[in-house]
Amino acid sequence: MVGLLSVAYLTGTWSSPKAGAMTSRYGRGPVMLFSTAVMLGGLLLTLFTSLWLIFAGMLLFSAGFFAAHSVASSWIGPRARRAKGQASSLYLFSYYLGSSIAGTLGGVFWHSYGWNGVGGFIALMLVLAILVGTRLHHRLHA
Repeated sequence: MVGLLSVAYLTGTWSSPKAGAMTSRYGRGPVMLFSTAVMLGGLLLTLFTSLWLIFAGMLLFSAGFFAAHSVASSWIGPRARRAKGQASSLYLFSYYLGSSIAGTLGGVFWHSYGWNGVGGFIALMLVLAILVGTRLHHRLHA
């Protein structure tokens, strides 16, 4: 079963280029929001006890994550008016800093509440990302 973790990452090789194609058609904002919603749906499936549902959730979460990450990283150049290299570096720094902080906090939730606590913590972050992303999308297109 542990080996299936690596298989789940393969969905990223499929979803990243698909996200690029969808971005050309629908725009970055909607694709980013959709990808984040896919992550949330996948996460919710991992809260069940069925291994097949958990694995399906891992596939969806991974696909959504890699799609969202490819959209976010492709957004840096067009959004930065100058110092595009520094903007890209700042994105990567924030990406790894956020994963370090969230990973540490996830450990606290794991210790106190188990996987359901970790799932709730990640779900909260994803819902906040969707809310903030929706607001930014409306602000940019108002």
